[in-house]
Amino acid sequence: MPHPAAAHQAALLRLSRLQLDEKVSLDRAFERATALIARTLGVERVGIWLFDDARTRLRCVCLYERSRNDWSAGELLRPVDFPTYTRALESHRAIVADDARTHPLTRELAGHYLVPHGITSMLDAPLLRMGDVVGVVCHEHVGPPRHWTDDEATFAASVADLVALAIEHTAHIEARRALEEQAQRLAEVERMASLGRVAAAVGHDFNNLLMIVLRQAEDLLRVPGLPPEAAAHAHTIADAVTRGGELVAQLVELGRVSSETPTPLALDDVVAAAESMLRSAASDAQRLTLQLGARGARVGIDRSRLERVLLNLVVNAFDATREGGTVTVSTTVVEEADGRHAVLRVADDGAGIDAAVRPHIFEPYFTTRQGAGGSGLGLASVHAVVQRAGGFITVDSAPGRGATFAVHLPIAADA
Repeated sequence: MPHPAAAHQAALLRLSRLQLDEKVSLDRAFERATALIARTLGVERVGIWLFDDARTRLRCVCLYERSRNDWSAGELLRPVDFPTYTRALESHRAIVADDARTHPLTRELAGHYLVPHGITSMLDAPLLRMGDVVGVVCHEHVGPPRHWTDDEATFAASVADLVALAIEHTAHIEARRALEEQAQRLAEVERMASLGRVAAAVGHDFNNLLMIVLRQAEDLLRVPGLPPEAAAHAHTIADAVTRGGELVAQLVELGRVSSETPTPLALDDVVAAAESMLRSAASDAQRLTLQLGARGARVGIDRSRLERVLLNLVVNAFDATREGGTVTVSTTVVEEADGRHAVLRVADDGAGIDAAVRPHIFEPYFTTRQGAGGSGLGLASVHAVVQRAGGFITVDSAPGRGATFAVHLPIAADA
């Protein structure tokens, strides 16, 4: 059996080599660390506890129990119930309590924590971040009181330092990820603004050209005795011009900047009024279901744009739904971090969206329906309209279980 000091050094070396990155989460690192520490010290329980921002709660984020070889989390303690222990964390490198139930620094924990868990001895070391105590690593012995050695106390303090470093490293990873996501969002905003400028510059003139072509096609159709083949070609031209006009409108919508404040309108009223239009998008074997639950909720978005968002999502849903399938349009009111939102959901029971595709579905010109006439502008314009209304859109989907698009719109202040 290796000497305890050697075992401690080996464990610290292994702890220092625990890698943290986007693939290895802090929770997973905590699990590995607590199991290793418990085996090294031969204790029943090793827990990592963190204070909340207000320091009114101390939450166990990872607890390893050696006899069960299992982890748990979630237990909460209130520092106000054990002020002496809390103050000791600020002034001690390690709290060494051979008999935790009678030790002056830990005995106030007896009724709340020690006795219920059968804990007799504690060796606790504070977690420091930039000089502030943010939590504690608890080494808890179950059974007859245990005498902690100086080497074990030093080991516990070193463990706390490594855990604190892991927390700090994770914070850096999260900050870097946030910066990268912000940079991506800014790049997307710039790209959309550029696209909008181009669309605004050419949209009007291009529409004029399309109208000339459309009028010519309509004139052809009025020619007496026009051969059927020529009439078919004229209809094809007219249909193509109509589709071209729709694409131009979607392009312009992507880059539209409006200073107008729309009059708030009732979401449920708009959806109900659009029901017949939405049903016309279904085939004979498909069903549309409405479930309106946002009664009285008013949102600040132009009516025609909201109808376009709704129709675009419903048409896409029917395209993705098999014959005999159902598309459900529902509305609810939810509490978000930034206030109350009305949520418009469009759900289908179709094939679902692959995980590799989901991050790209709102990108302009991205489509999985190239051979079926997809332009890649429908969802992009939906995304743009929703963002300009101060909302956001999410999608929940997986292959084989359909897709649900949820449009979150802030409820107007007068609602």
